Amino acid sequence: MQVNGRSDYNWNLAREGIQLLLNNRITEAEQLFGERKDNVQMAAGYCFVTFMNALMTFEEEKLQESLQTLRDMEKRCAQDIGWLKTVKNKVFGSDTGMENTADKLEEQIILADSQVCVALLTFLQQDITGYVKGGWVLRKAWKVYQHTYSQILQLYRRTFGNDDVPGSQFPSWKVITRGCSNPNLQSPGSEWSVPSYSSSSCSPNGRNGFRNSFLALSSVASHANCKPTNIVPPDVVSRLMSAVSFGYGIFQLCISLLPPSLLKLIHFLGFEGDRQVGISALMFARQGHDMRAPLASLALLWYHTIVRPFFALDGSNVQAGVEAAQCLIMESQDDYGESALFLFFKGRVERLKSNIDGALEAYQAAVTRSPQREIQLLCLHEVGWCHLIQLDWNNAHRCFMQLKTRSRWSKSFYTYLAAVCAGAAGRLEEAAQLTAEAPLLASSGNHRSSSQLEIFIIRRTHHFSTTTPVFDTAYCCLLAFELLFLWNALPSCDQTHIHQLLEDCQSTTGLEPMTGLRHLVMGAAQCCLGHTEEAIANFRTCLARRKNVDVDNLVGDHHISAFALYELGVLLCRNPESLEEGKLLLHRAQTQYKAYDFENRLNVRIHAALRSLE
Repeated sequence: MQVNGRSDYNWNLAREGIQLLLNNRITEAEQLFGERKDNVQMAAGYCFVTFMNALMTFEEEKLQESLQTLRDMEKRCAQDIGWLKTVKNKVFGSDTGMENTADKLEEQIILADSQVCVALLTFLQQDITGYVKGGWVLRKAWKVYQHTYSQILQLYRRTFGNDDVPGSQFPSWKVITRGCSNPNLQSPGSEWSVPSYSSSSCSPNGRNGFRNSFLALSSVASHANCKPTNIVPPDVVSRLMSAVSFGYGIFQLCISLLPPSLLKLIHFLGFEGDRQVGISALMFARQGHDMRAPLASLALLWYHTIVRPFFALDGSNVQAGVEAAQCLIMESQDDYGESALFLFFKGRVERLKSNIDGALEAYQAAVTRSPQREIQLLCLHEVGWCHLIQLDWNNAHRCFMQLKTRSRWSKSFYTYLAAVCAGAAGRLEEAAQLTAEAPLLASSGNHRSSSQLEIFIIRRTHHFSTTTPVFDTAYCCLLAFELLFLWNALPSCDQTHIHQLLEDCQSTTGLEPMTGLRHLVMGAAQCCLGHTEEAIANFRTCLARRKNVDVDNLVGDHHISAFALYELGVLLCRNPESLEEGKLLLHRAQTQYKAYDFENRLNVRIHAALRSLE
């Protein structure tokens, strides 16, 4: 067991490694972490490095590397604080002093953090199997957080008092429990156990159940007999509180963003997510001195600038999180003013404000300052979307073609984006060639071909091959507008480009890729201009035109009807006189259609809209 000075040294070294990483010195950070993988604190820091790389690229190679690193970390911590270690301590004795207590709590936090990160990467599969696996891993993490947080909170209160907390407000968040029919899930804190790789497939009443029960009893006994306020210094207690707050904040945000179809499963497993609790936990974590503090700021920036607009948690108001994000960036300026990642989020803020020139400037600065390939590709992705938002087909096409060549994540998606832009620019022959290539990349690429995105690509390219006689520039423009709508990017367009989009839609005389798409896009564009009555009229027209089409059971096209119902329902709910009709339409959107493109994404939006009405 490490002495306290050595333990503090390792955590300071891990924090230094994270700071190097965020300040564009990736090679030095990887070298620092790589040389000290035998130390659990440094190994935890390395896990965060691989996890961030995986999230930045979504590339299969990076995802698998991060998953393996995290699982190794989970296994290592489970062994260190599991039943065998407990038996050894009982037989040979162990130090119950400050080093033992602090180190054990730290390893419990690392264990739970590793499980949350594994769950997040598992969710990227975007299929029901991935969601179920991820949900089970989250339950394991929740049980560890529940146990660890209760111990650290006791230390924290005894050390600082309930009201006197130096440097920050006492965290208001708490572990949320939800009763269920299974008595073993009603009070996880009382029967906490460290999960191991072998326990997941065994009966809870078998040998592993005995191990877990033994561990629970011995854990309670050992912590009841220690005197934490006398043996753990205040600075260690403060750091531990910050550390456990980070992972639990990510945990809560993750749960709160799961599609409603999985909420019953989550509730059965004994927990639920609270978005505000997660944000509060992360706000507390970012004020601490643990290595996770800057990562908490990044997580909050990710939530405010990517998650909120992407899932339309605030409807068409994509600027809802801009003020909070700007404050986070400003407060991090002294330590991370040149950080490519923070510059990336600055670009996101400017994009949400419709300041595309400012966004492009920030992305260029990020690429200039960072030699890291992952960040360069991430910024190039955003630059391509910025040009798409400006309806600048040629520059958007150039960016997506570069990504098609350089990125190992979903080449089919970038191929489709490039095809649509080429067609919208009038280069129809090139567009046809690219759309023929896209489905082949979707089915043969390393990325999971069963994901929602790959299914979307295959369905869209099918429209090109079956409607060749009417394939023209206006047709491709409508498909580009659909992308802007589905990714909730229309509100980031300035009024000039919105008017241009409406003009292009109104002048369309050829066959639409999907019946009603033109009116769906027009309605969404008029929402951006504040023309509510015109938007309502277009959504109703869309639904009227879809009435007979939906009877034909064209599953891939049902997203048009479902999204139109959602958009119309949200608008009607704003008026007390049409509130009930609006609720009815939201429920119809939630229940009437199944297996359409981005069903989970829309259901998250519907769920958020209905909860806001409660």
